[in-house]
Formats: sequence, C-alpha cells, structure tokens
Amino acid sequence: MNKLNIKVVLSVIALVFVMTSCFEDDNDENKYDGPALVEFNSPTLTTGSYVRNVRVGVGLVTEQVNLISPHFSTDQTVMFTVDAANSTAVEGTHYSIDGTFTIAANSSVGDADIQILNGAIPAGESRTVVLVLQGNDLIGVSENYKSVRFVIRP
Repeated sequence: MNKLNIKVVLSVIALVFVMTSCFEDDNDENKYDGPALVEFNSPTLTTGSYVRNVRVGVGLVTEQVNLISPHFSTDQTVMFTVDAANSTAVEGTHYSIDGTFTIAANSSVGDADIQILNGAIPAGESRTVVLVLQGNDLIGVSENYKSVRFVIRP
C-alpha cells in the first residue's frame, strides 16, 4: 500500500473512534423513573391500532407484555380481561383465557395467553376478541398500548 492509502485508512479509523460514543451509565437523564406500567408489545411496533388475524382452532396464541419500570425482585401476577363491548367472539365457543399471567422476578416481559377454540364461524365472517390489560396493585397500565384485538377467521 502506498502512503496515501495508509493515511486514508488511518484517518477513517480515527474518525470512527471520534464520531462514536456511549451513554454514561450514571446519566439519570436516560432512566425511566415514572410509575410501573405494562403494555402489549405488538401495538408498540405499529402505528394506529393493532389487529392480529388468527384462524379458528389455531390453539394457544401468546401476546408479549412489556414491563415499563425497573425490575421487581418478586414475581408479579398481572390481570387482563376481554372488552365485551368491542368483542363479538363468545368465550367458551371461540376463545378461552385464564385472565392472568406472570412477569418473573428480575424480568421485563410476560406472556398473555389466549386459546383460540374450534367454534363454528360461517365462511366469509369473523369474530373479534379484544384483550385489555388490568395491571395489579403495584403495576398500572399504559393507556396507549393497553389492548390488542384478535380477529378470528374460518
């Protein structure tokens, strides 16, 4: 390599080191210090409302739930329900839920499960079920990402 190429390579390497940096660990500006909240993960990845299409009889479907806070040192049982006013699916016919899930100690996520049953849905129609997070005594709910809609199709 000639001297010009060596200078260019060394300049690029030096520029990479000068132009990159990391956040300092002790910078409180980047730490969340609000109340503990939970949110469904999938709606945070899209704009607008989130709809998950599933087939009748598909079985267990899992939705990740994020904890927005420092980790808890103990397991946290979090509740969720079905928004009956905005759901057309029938519990026991089209779906079933336990209504609780656990965020393990020192973890940031849990899984809300819904069992999609083999209930009859006529061709060309669908049924909707909307899950809504409820939280617990220590954990509130993120208003923007508290629900997820499932559309069950034949």
